[in-house]
Amino acid sequence: MEKRPLVVLLGESVLMDGVAVSLGDQRALDVKRTGICAVGLRERLQSLKPDLIVVELDTRGSQSIVSLLRDQPSTLLLGLDLTCSRVIVLNSHQHMTRTMNDLCQVVQAEVSQASRSSKGGGPST
Repeated sequence: MEKRPLVVLLGESVLMDGVAVSLGDQRALDVKRTGICAVGLRERLQSLKPDLIVVELDTRGSQSIVSLLRDQPSTLLLGLDLTCSRVIVLNSHQHMTRTMNDLCQVVQAEVSQASRSSKGGGPST
C-alpha cells in the first residue's frame, strides 16, 4: 500500500473541527490533529514528519509559525486567514478560498505538488 501524505492540523477551533472532518473524508490523506500550544509540539512534528501543516492564523499560539518554518523547512505550511477568506501557503504563495471544498482542493493540490517535487517531477501546468 502506498504511503498517504500526512497532513497535521494545528489548532482546536471550530474551524479546525470542520477542516478535520472535511479532510478526513479525503481517503488519499492521513490527517492528524494537535493543539498549536501543545507541550512538545516541536518534537512531535519532527517525529511525525508531516507533508503539510495547516494552522489558523491570528489565534493564540500562531506566533510559533516562524519556528515551524525554521524547524520544518521542507514541509508545506498552510495558514488559514479567516479575515480575508484565504489560505496562504506560507512557504510560497496563496489561494483564495470561500468554502471548505475550496480548502480541501488546495490541500490536495499542494500535497500532490510536494509529492511530485520530492520524486523529482516538476510543477504541473
